[in-house]
Amino acid sequence: MIHPSIRAHRLVLGLLLVGNTLAFAGVDPVTRTLTALAAVALAVDLKEQLPFVPRIHTRAAIALAALLVLQLLPWPAFVHRILQPGLAPFLPHGLWPLSVAPWATVQAAAALVVAGILALTASRMAATRSGLPALLILLAAIGALLGLLGLATEPGIPGKVLMIRDNTGGGGPYGPFVNHNHFAVAVELTLPACLALFMAATRHLRVPGEGRRGAAITILATGTAMAVSAAALLRSGSRGGALFLAAGAFLTFPLWSRRRRHQPWIWAMAAILVLGAGTAVLAWNRLPELQDRFKQLVALQGAEGNTRLDLWTGTVKLCRRSPVVGCGAGAYRYAINLDKPPTGSLELRHAHNDWLEWTADTGLVGAAILLGTVGGLLWLLAPARVRRIRFEHRYALAA
Repeated sequence: MIHPSIRAHRLVLGLLLVGNTLAFAGVDPVTRTLTALAAVALAVDLKEQLPFVPRIHTRAAIALAALLVLQLLPWPAFVHRILQPGLAPFLPHGLWPLSVAPWATVQAAAALVVAGILALTASRMAATRSGLPALLILLAAIGALLGLLGLATEPGIPGKVLMIRDNTGGGGPYGPFVNHNHFAVAVELTLPACLALFMAATRHLRVPGEGRRGAAITILATGTAMAVSAAALLRSGSRGGALFLAAGAFLTFPLWSRRRRHQPWIWAMAAILVLGAGTAVLAWNRLPELQDRFKQLVALQGAEGNTRLDLWTGTVKLCRRSPVVGCGAGAYRYAINLDKPPTGSLELRHAHNDWLEWTADTGLVGAAILLGTVGGLLWLLAPARVRRIRFEHRYALAA
């Protein structure tokens, strides 16, 4: 029998994921508050059973927390002149935090804390025999529902966003509360869970017995969900989503496969072709539009006469103004006004390059923390190490 607290944290995690993905919780103060309260409840529950965290990621989390505290503490002017030579002339005299927008840094820190709590809760689920498939099924169901809502809203209910909220921002059915790039991220984080369940079911299908029927049903359900989700991603028009999905499939391929004699590659290739054909049929009439968007990849929408390269050049200049500790986590939208390209009244909120924006926000210290985190993840997921793991866990790690 499962412990009641485990059931509770699974329920709260599911509500958080569904609410923030489908109902766009977090776009207004009320839903942000509810999300924070749910995260606090999960944090309290984590005290009973804290999952294992690799040492390199524990150190990275501690270093990032120290950096955020450093950015929020008030410092005298001479410290700003040393650490932020390009920003010091524009900061108030006297004691002032290293962040140019302290409240934005507080919000960014809170968002990172919530994300960390969700990650720890998901890790706690994945560490149990029943929790891992439950987590994969939850993610797969959210991805399938996202795709279905998007495809259903697109032709029939143009005044809604994913059939749930009123489209008051003038965007498409996949935005604008979360724009099509954010929709693509949600699909990219859920579609691999479908693939993990699909691949595990193909292995169970080879085992004689009653389990074959369940495996066949799982293959049909997850295959359909993958085709619908991928088609919705392509129809949303997100160039970054399409690129990331292709790159992710290519880079993680060694984790999905294992060299074995008599492995039925022909059946695997046939299944991939069928899924690809289903995705292409569902997204066929929107592919030319996506192709046209790829031709304008370096253009910055809304910035007359400028491209993303111009914005990235300005972001590099901003990095040089505060090379060590950055301008403050979450403060990019305020600091970039010093170095943004000549875009008139356009308000630039993001760098359209997450790596550059993170470096501008947190400096070389934050960049080192990020590289250490990614490097540790790559080391843990080395194909030679992962291939020795049982296939259910190997597919989940690949996802």
